[in-house]
Amino acid sequence: MDEEIDKETRELVLKKAVELMRSGATLLSEVCPICKSPLLKLRSGEIVCPIHGRVMVVKTEEEIAEAGVLGALTELEKRIAKILGMYIRKIDKEGSTYEDARDIVYWLDALERIERIKHILKRPLIQGEEQIKKSERREGGE
Repeated sequence: MDEEIDKETRELVLKKAVELMRSGATLLSEVCPICKSPLLKLRSGEIVCPIHGRVMVVKTEEEIAEAGVLGALTELEKRIAKILGMYIRKIDKEGSTYEDARDIVYWLDALERIERIKHILKRPLIQGEEQIKKSERREGGE
C-alpha cells in the first residue's frame, strides 16, 4: 500500500514539475527539505516545490531566522484575510456597526504593518540580487 502512495506522489510531482517547466521554470539541483522533490525556479525568481509550493533556500542561520519570520508573517496575513472575510459576510447579513468598522480598520492596519515588515526583511535580498545582476552584466560585457 505504501508503494502505491509513493507511486502516486511521484506521478504528481512529475506532472506538476513538467507543468511548471512548460511555463518557463528551471529545474534546480536542490531538493525540498520536506519531501525531497526537486525544486524549480520560476521566471519570477521564486523557488517552488511541486508539492509544497513556494520555498526559501537558505544557507546561514540568519537566513533561516528571516525565513521563519517571513513564514510567520505570511501565516498571519492569511488568518487576517479570513477574519476580514468573516466581517464581510457579517455585514452582508446584518449590516455594519461602528465596532465592525473599527475592527476592520484595526485588521487592515495589522496587514499594512506586516507588509512593511516583510518589505524590510526582503530588502537585503533584493539589494543582493541587484548587485549580482550588475556583476554578471559587467562580466558578460567584458
